[in-house]
Amino acid sequence: MGCLLSILRSAVALVLGVVVFVGFLLLLLTNFSDKLLNADFYNEIIAGENTYNRIYDEVLLDKDLEGTRNGLLGEVQVVSDQDMVSLLRQIIPPEYLQSQVEGAIGRTAGYFKEDAETLDLYIDLGPPLDNVKPALFSYIDRRIGALREEELGRLECTPQRVIEVAGRFRSSLEDLSTGQVPGAIPSIKGFDPLCRLLVFELTFDLVVAQSGLDERAKQGLRDRRQEIERQFVDGESKQMLKVAAQPLAAPLIDDAIGQIRNELDGQDRLDLIHRIAVWNDDLTETQIRENAGEARTWVSRARKFGKSVALAMLIGGAALLGLVHFPSLKGALRWPGLTLMLTGLVFLVIGKVLESQAPDRLRELVERGSGGTGSVPSSVNALGGDLLVSFGKHMVGGIDGLALAVLIIGAVLFGASFFVFLLRSRFPGLR
Repeated sequence: MGCLLSILRSAVALVLGVVVFVGFLLLLLTNFSDKLLNADFYNEIIAGENTYNRIYDEVLLDKDLEGTRNGLLGEVQVVSDQDMVSLLRQIIPPEYLQSQVEGAIGRTAGYFKEDAETLDLYIDLGPPLDNVKPALFSYIDRRIGALREEELGRLECTPQRVIEVAGRFRSSLEDLSTGQVPGAIPSIKGFDPLCRLLVFELTFDLVVAQSGLDERAKQGLRDRRQEIERQFVDGESKQMLKVAAQPLAAPLIDDAIGQIRNELDGQDRLDLIHRIAVWNDDLTETQIRENAGEARTWVSRARKFGKSVALAMLIGGAALLGLVHFPSLKGALRWPGLTLMLTGLVFLVIGKVLESQAPDRLRELVERGSGGTGSVPSSVNALGGDLLVSFGKHMVGGIDGLALAVLIIGAVLFGASFFVFLLRSRFPGLR
């Protein structure tokens, strides 16, 4: 009978040891889920990788994204990367981009925590689109202000000279209608006011009546003719170009803004769920939302019962393991202590291995996923890889802390089992 009881006790102890081990594993998983539902977890990772500055300084300057860039800038010619970054920061300020990203993360986390009934995943592009025209007009004005004026000296107002100068101004105005600022313009201060008026009238007629400009640009020039004429007759070539630049470039910019708005909803928001469905032929928007709803149900169940079950298995399993060996206090302390020690030690090692190996494995995964496809720009790949590696580091971080705590508790109990003899004099029933 005693032998059978010993075998039964060992079998029960083994089962309870497994329960303790699995309970600690579940506790770690609930800890992971808490991180995944914490918006600050993602925000800190994104900010820690200097993501928002890298979007402007690296991603948007990538050659593979030239079409996206030009679409946002309305095909306006930008002469340097520095100007490009400056313009993009004016159109979409980094702090605004950050607020939109963090808002999307917060709404997603709130949905999975059941704080919201609908998953709204979007980026509001209304304010940036409103910034496009003022930023580009200001940039064109600065470029015009820096133009070199070619001094022609004292000029005779001959028909040939008038036609020549008018042709050059016509070319400059047509350049502006395509988003290009001319390299230089002739100075007309050498002409007398009457001759300037003749040059202007010929220039205006060539541009408005004869050129192939967009009708909107022509109408814009007609609406501002009086101001353009005044600047021209006063000999202010640059100021004339500044006044004419806005109606000339406006159709180009408007068309670019219109193309972007075609991809947005009625509130100028980029619906990310809709875009994912468009990009992925295997999923519809309805399916994505249904999948998200099912995931939320499981997450909700895990949040309600996961941590409670994990603690019950970890603490309850250790307590029952002690009771199995009672009234032997030495066994009641030693076996739970040894189980907790081994559990903590195993997960401590796992945690250290994950911390050292996970970043390299994740980076290899990113490189394999994008290598040779050519579909992902290198800058996006680099930023995404850094974010994924940082995500992995933060996810596995904390395993060793929890494991060390369990290991210490187990060590204390295990060590105490060797001093049970000190209590036997007061409690003779103890073994």
